[in-house]
Amino acid sequence: MNEKAKKYVTMFRQVKIASAATVDAWGHPQSRIINIMIANDDGMYIVTSKGKPFYKQLAASGEIALSAMCPECQSLKFTGRLRLADKKWVDEVFLQNPGMNEVYPGDSRYILDAFLIYAGSGEWFDLLHYPINRESFSYGGADEEVSGFSITDACIGCGRCAEACPQQCITPGEPYQIAGDHCLRCGLCQETCPVGAVINLND
Repeated sequence: MNEKAKKYVTMFRQVKIASAATVDAWGHPQSRIINIMIANDDGMYIVTSKGKPFYKQLAASGEIALSAMCPECQSLKFTGRLRLADKKWVDEVFLQNPGMNEVYPGDSRYILDAFLIYAGSGEWFDLLHYPINRESFSYGGADEEVSGFSITDACIGCGRCAEACPQQCITPGEPYQIAGDHCLRCGLCQETCPVGAVINLND
């Protein structure tokens, strides 16, 4: 795991409490609050009990989406792949999170299984400061997320996109340039462009 990814995986662990989203057997979205129990070079570890729908959804799809809010009003989001981890990781979770012993005393802990989120990509987003800042990251062989807007060579240099941008992150050039790390991704530049030179990278 590179240093950038390690920084944000560690941040997930420090925040600890995250919203975890899955899809159920009928294709409906499901969300719940979980704890990130361990973060290391392999990824992030979570636990859940075998009787919960969450467990079944993780096992069936092998996918999870996480979001969390940092104390400084910065948000984290992540979409990843996971797999069942060796049972020893349940003991390690209890070692690093001793409060778990009150919830699952003694051998009752072994109704839990640990899952390792071994790969995925995410983004850190700071709305508190001006201009806003965002940074993407990935690990485990996943590609970093590519999203936002770009200005193509069809740009005529009229400057309307730069005038409209609420974060003033568009600068003159041939074509004009969008600073993606300060972009809100609101789409106002695309709506304002008279020649359709602004494209959505998610399309």
